[in-house]
Order: sequence, then structure tokens, then C-alpha cells
Amino acid sequence: MQMQFLGAAETTSGACYLVRSGDKNVLVDCGLFHGPEELKQRNYGDFPFEPRDIDAVLLTHAHIDHSGLLPKLVKHGFTGPIYTTAVTCDLCSIMLPDSGYIQEAEVERKNRKRIRRGQELLTPIYTVQDAVDSMKQFKRMVYDEEVEILPGMRVRFRDAGHILGAAIVEFWVTEDGETTKLVFSGDLGNLDQPIIQDPTAITEADILVIESTYGTRIHEDREDRMERLAEVVNSTMERGGNLLIPAFALGRTQDILYSLRVLQDQGRIPKLNIYIDSPLATKATEVFQQHARVFDYETRTMIKEGRSPFDSPHVHYTETVEESMRLNSVSGGLVIISASGMADAGRIKHHLKHNLWRRQATVLLVGYQAQGTLGRRLQDGAEEVRIHGDMVRVAATIETISGFSAHADQGALLNWLRRFRHIGRVFVTHGEKESCHGFAELIQRELQLPTVVPSLDENFVIQGKRIVRAWDDSYRDLTIPDSFAGVLQVAEGAELEFRGAYGQAQRRYKIDNHLYTLFNVGSARQFFAKLALARVVQVGRLEENVLRSDDPGTNWEEILRIQVTDVAPWEMVRSMVLEPAGLRQSAYYYLDSMPAAGATGYTTTKQGQTVENTYAILAEGFKPQLFVTAHDLKRLWNVLEAGEFLARRLVEMLLAPYLEETLGDALYVIEGKAPGAHVLFGSSSNSGRSYVVLSNGEVGVRGIFEQLVRLASKGR
Repeated sequence: MQMQFLGAAETTSGACYLVRSGDKNVLVDCGLFHGPEELKQRNYGDFPFEPRDIDAVLLTHAHIDHSGLLPKLVKHGFTGPIYTTAVTCDLCSIMLPDSGYIQEAEVERKNRKRIRRGQELLTPIYTVQDAVDSMKQFKRMVYDEEVEILPGMRVRFRDAGHILGAAIVEFWVTEDGETTKLVFSGDLGNLDQPIIQDPTAITEADILVIESTYGTRIHEDREDRMERLAEVVNSTMERGGNLLIPAFALGRTQDILYSLRVLQDQGRIPKLNIYIDSPLATKATEVFQQHARVFDYETRTMIKEGRSPFDSPHVHYTETVEESMRLNSVSGGLVIISASGMADAGRIKHHLKHNLWRRQATVLLVGYQAQGTLGRRLQDGAEEVRIHGDMVRVAATIETISGFSAHADQGALLNWLRRFRHIGRVFVTHGEKESCHGFAELIQRELQLPTVVPSLDENFVIQGKRIVRAWDDSYRDLTIPDSFAGVLQVAEGAELEFRGAYGQAQRRYKIDNHLYTLFNVGSARQFFAKLALARVVQVGRLEENVLRSDDPGTNWEEILRIQVTDVAPWEMVRSMVLEPAGLRQSAYYYLDSMPAAGATGYTTTKQGQTVENTYAILAEGFKPQLFVTAHDLKRLWNVLEAGEFLARRLVEMLLAPYLEETLGDALYVIEGKAPGAHVLFGSSSNSGRSYVVLSNGEVGVRGIFEQLVRLASKGR
């Protein structure tokens, strides 16, 4: 059995774990990435597996960072069942179409600018209709019921106490007569949270995957949290300002409504006009009310006594955009609860734009704020922020109450772990790096349990009670020079075998290379020009003999310019290769206008100094340079192998001059160089493996490439 961590590894988003057993493949969660741009890019790329090869999905809960890529999974070929609780089914039926709508609207907004600039148009990750279609594959599960989902695979969902319908997944996998029990915590809730039940205690797990969002922090207790909320409400109303609460539409909004109602009933805050300005939150609240039978005792009692936190004369649900806009004309006295919870999208951004500059206003952050989000920048004390293209001064009071988080804090996580009688191995996920590693160290120290923090995309082989880090096992002898800066990747078809990022993309700003850094391919862009020529040949505009040259120094861009006189070579590559092959991250850039994700090249002068690559040392003058990502190169090999982008005979003719037999395998290898850039990427016609080494330096590239080929061949 193998388990691969394709999301929520040293980060809090994109939860996705792939379990392979024999010929059966099961995903646990399939979430959307948020936060830094390099993570968001993963939402647009290909899955690191073939969606049609997945047999089933186990969904822990409806939050978008766990469910948000399910419509994309279905859109790209997944036809199996999605097992989850009934409440999660109902919540996903509103959450996923809303996510599709946001993506359609965002792409439409960006495309208006791109049309004016003459750039290629973007397409959404998925649409509202894609999301609606995916709901047909949802299968409702009942808490505590054990079900066989595939031969040799059984599953049971237990209450996670996080949001309504959230589940801990118990997953039994039987191989060769031996059964291994895997437990996925999903997102665990704190004890004594409003509305929902406490997390279920689990007693045994051979493999435990546990979240660590607050693995190094302790929440305020419930009474302190209520006292702080009362203070924030009262001080804001005394100043005559509005209280803005960015809150997740699902779970957090309902918790805040509950707490405000309790404080009002106790006379600790005045009767307030509370506006829920989120159509999604309104629908989510309706779903909550439909499932009131699973509320905790206190909330059921409030409803029975006619004190429903969701239905009060002082609680208003805005329906239209016009109603939402009218709220911005009121300078004080309102409580506005609006999505998103990290203030990165949705109507809350409009309210922030109209209130952040007001000293009377307060912004109350009541949930986790991921790195790179607007909420995190406000929490970290930003004096000015950009909203909808405009800079807005931050004069409002920024408050944080961590106790409202739906995630268990360090104490609650440890208490839940201590209820186990047996745990074979713990994998710590769903937390920022500091939180994951800090909590893992605590588990090892306090509970003496073997604990691992997996890297993003890392694969593990589970052999009974023995667990092997597949990357470490196959590539443990890989030697990387200290001065190497770049990205490595080995894949077999769509499936990743190894990834690594080293050194800095921009030394001046201390920005590290990451898996979606854009690298200048230097002279290797001639290969892309040849690809464009081959595509022109395929449509009958040129004869095949234009491709016949074994000279590795052939200037294919010049040939392309001569043969197609009305379009610049780089424009031909963009329209004939990058766009139709789906290489979304790759593009041509002038070196004085590189994107933020681009790696600056560093070269060594004759005097032995390492300097930044500039036009002054470029022999090619002011031509734009082609920048690519490792992901796009993997996709390119897969597209060529499929034979749809380019006829196979043309692929063979195109690649023939790049064949190398010296590496123990028949490899097609493309190499590119420029001052401050050296890349090698290739593919084996025998194994189907693709190899990528991209560097924004000039050290060790060929040696690393040959090591990857040798180690991959050894591991077969």
C-alpha cells in the first residue's frame, strides 16, 4: 500500500491524500489551495494522478479547502462515488456551485483586462454547472456505520466536532490477508463548541493522519472568548463605528450568531442590527436549520425556547447586491458578518474598502488567517492594503479572537490523541511549517509516538507495520551541490515520483525557489520553436522537410520567422504550443518585466563573482525569454505521448535529434543554457518517465539530471 500527500502538507489548504492498494486508488479529500501564489497555481495545473484511475473519494467535510477541487476531478474523468455524511452532501450542494460562480466571475473580470491587452483568455477551473454535475456522484453516509466501499476496503465516518457534518474517517485496508487501519482526523473541533457535538474518541490506528492548524497555540477559553467579544462589540458601538467580521459562511458565521444571541440574552451587549451579507452563509444557515436534530443539547434548547440564534428580529440576511451596497452608506452602528473568512474574496472586501480607513470601525478576525491572505496582512499590522486595485489606509482597529476557531487547539489535539490505546505512526498535516513541525516534536516528546511531517507530494510505502519514505528510499543517494538553485522533478505519466526545490529564486529579496517558480529555458526555447513549426506542418502550411536537421545548434526561431513572416516567433510558440498544450504557467517575458514568480538568473563573471543576469551580458539583446515551470514540462511530455497535440510520426521526427543512449536508457533530452540559466528536461520512450532539472544558476545541472535518471532506473 502507498499513501501520497498531495495537499495540506506543511500548509493549511488543498487537503488531498491518495491511498493506493493493488489496483485500487482512493482519495481522502480533494481541496482547493489558497494562500501564496505558488500554492494557488496548483488549482490550475493537472492532477498528479489520472482522475479516471481513482475508484472512490472519502470526503471529511464541506469546507472548500477539503472539497473544492471535486468538480474539477469529475470534469477530468473521475466517475466513482464520493462518500460523505448527509449534512456534508447538502452543504456541498451550495458550497461547490458557489465556488464555481466565484471562479467564473474572477475569470470574467480578468479576461476583460486581457482582451484589452490582446492576451489569451483564461478559463475557470470549473463552472457552476460542473459543480452541480459533480453532486450526482455523492453518496450519503451515516455516522458510525461501517461500509465496504471496495473489495478489501472498509470505511466508517465519526463525528469530528469541527463543523456540522464533519467527519473523522476510519479506513481499513486489507492486503495479502493483513489489515491496516488508517485514521484521517480531517479537521478536529474543540470541546464545548456551540451548536455541534464534541469530537468522537478513536482508540486504535496503525496510521494516523492528524491536522495541526493550531498545533502550537492555545485558544482562549469559552468564557474569555465571550467576554472579549462583548468588549469588542461595546467599544465599537461606543465609538460609533461598524463592526466587520470576516467569517467563513459555513460554521463560523453560525457560531458568531449563536454567541451574539447569548450575549444579548444576558444583557452584556445591546440589541444590535446584525447583517449576514453572504448569500452562501444564508443558504448554509438554512441547511443548518434543516439538520437541527444533530445540534448539541444547548442549541436545541435555545430553539425550543424560541431563542433561535438564526432567526431573530435583529438578524437580517441580505439578498441582493443592492442591499449589500446600501450597508456601505452606513458609517456606524452595524455588525456585518460577511465572507470570506480570510478576507481574500467575496463581499467582505467591499465592506473593508469602505470601513478600513475609518478610525471608529473595527475588524474582528475570528478564524485562522493563512499566510498570503488579506486577513493575515491585517492581522500582522499592515498600515496599507490593496483592495480591488486601490490602496486603502488601515485606520480601523484590528482585533483577533482565536477562541472562535472551529479547529482544536494544541491542548484539545493532545487530549484527543491521549484517548488512543494504540497508534502505530502519526503523520502531522494541515498546518503551516512551524505548526506542523512544532506539534510533531510535541507528540514525540509527550506521547513517545513515531511522527512524520510529510512534504508536499511526498509518497510513502506501507508494508504491514513498516513505513518507508518512498522519495527517501529511491532518491536517498541524490547529491545536490550547496550552490545549486533550482527545481527537480521525476514523474511517470501524470504521477509524481519525486520533487525538490533548492536555493533562491531572487537573492535580493530572499525569495526561495518553489515548485511553481518560472525558469528561463535559455537556448532550449529553440525546441519550442521547432514544436511550433511541427504544428504548422501538421495543418499543411509547410512541408515536412523543414523539420529535418540534426544540427543541435539549429536556430529554429529564425527558421520559424522566415517561414511564417507575419508573426513573431514567440507569438507563434504561444499560440501554437503553449496555449493548445495547456502550458498555463509558461510564457515569454522580457528580463526587465519578469513576473513575481520568475527566477532571476545568476551567472559567474571571469573574475569569479556571482552577479545577477541582465541584458548587458545577454548576447541575444532584447528578445523576450521563454520561462517555464516543472509542472508544464511534465504536461508537455504527457501531451506529446498522447499523440493528439501532434501526430506520432511528427513527434518522432521532432525528437529524433535529441535521443541520448549514454544514460542507461533511451532518453530524449533537451538542454538549454543562457547566462544565469541552465535546464535539462527529458523523457524515456521505454519507461514513460519524464525528468526535469530547472536552474537559475550554472552549477551541477547535468550531474543532477544523470543522478535522477540512474536512481529512477535503479528503483524500478
